[in-house]
Amino acid sequence: MNAPVPRLERNAGIDFARGMALLGIILVNARFFFLPIGCEVGQGPLPEGLGRSTLDWAVYDAVDALATFKFISIFSLLFGFGLAQQAARAAASGRSRWPNALRRLALMLAVGAVHGLVIWYGDILTLYALLGLLVVACIGLDDRWLRRVTIGVLAVILLITLAGMALQWAFADAVAAAVPAEPAADPAAGPVRGFDAMLAAEFNPASPEWIEAETSAFRTGPWHEALLFRAAGYLFGTLAAPFSYGWQSFMMMLLGVWAQRSGLFAADASGRRRRLATRLILAGLPFAALAVLPWWLLGRESGAAMALTGLGLSLSAILLPVGYACLAVEFGPRLPAILRAPVQAAGSIGLTVYLGESIVCTMIASWWGLAMFGTMGDARFTTVAVGVWAALAVAALAWTRFVGDGPMERLWRWVTYGPR
Repeated sequence: MNAPVPRLERNAGIDFARGMALLGIILVNARFFFLPIGCEVGQGPLPEGLGRSTLDWAVYDAVDALATFKFISIFSLLFGFGLAQQAARAAASGRSRWPNALRRLALMLAVGAVHGLVIWYGDILTLYALLGLLVVACIGLDDRWLRRVTIGVLAVILLITLAGMALQWAFADAVAAAVPAEPAADPAAGPVRGFDAMLAAEFNPASPEWIEAETSAFRTGPWHEALLFRAAGYLFGTLAAPFSYGWQSFMMMLLGVWAQRSGLFAADASGRRRRLATRLILAGLPFAALAVLPWWLLGRESGAAMALTGLGLSLSAILLPVGYACLAVEFGPRLPAILRAPVQAAGSIGLTVYLGESIVCTMIASWWGLAMFGTMGDARFTTVAVGVWAALAVAALAWTRFVGDGPMERLWRWVTYGPR
């Protein structure tokens, strides 16, 4: 039957895991909601008047160790799992897996473009739509070839990681020197803004000119300057994906296909989930520690610390997400309802909540809302992010109980299955 899974038949553990992934995602994304992109990806200076305290650095490193690349990987894992489930249902009813998948992915691509250009540049849906085509193709492979492709993608990730580690170690001083010093203020000249600031910065987002202009655009407007910097961030992210996290997302989607085929998240696989979660988390936590301890032991300017951090982030993101997901699926549904129900509800309408996180945080950051962009340190905006996620989870619980599917899920299913 060409129809969505009824709500009462949904896997509560999967929804809980997706809801927890939304928490981890907003914790990482908060840096980009509330700070210029060059502060994070280019080691640029923070906006004027803003600095990082010891508490801010501690929060920053805790998010890196436990969340960066991990929870978006859970989202990717469950995305691949969902595509495999839909393909299995299509095969069971004698239909091709492609028509429904193509409609869903086309909608995701359109929503991702609107999200990235109109709301917030750090969109992941565009990448998911493109990778989804490869995943649907790989679903047609037998287990042996699926395993080979997954191992091949893992090899590419390790190669990129080691190459990046070597380059960071070798050129750490050059990277630091490439960040321009704060220019002397000219009292006779006004601030450089918009595209003029991009030209002055030579299209380096870590340049003080770029950071000052981006901060002004998002904090004070006008809308066309904010759109310009949002489009630039969206372009940077799209171009960076094939050389960085795109491979990680693809591998996790393939592991999601494997999880569906092997019944990893089925009710009768409890023992296997517990064993796998224990092994992967114990193996991944030392690498998570490696992602942050070098900063404290060797200093923030150390090339060795930079290289070791990249290695720790990459390896922990390979091991921990599957462990986290198994832990959430296994124990999430057993929590008291007051803790479980909002998280599970958020996960059941995950696309709506994901977009809701972007809308609410952008409103808090932007000139048309509370204009807090570039005014908060890590401890403050991480607290704000947790509050936004919690509020959306409670709202999701109320919505699903009294209305049903989220608005984006209704559109998603209408496009996939038709008005019925």
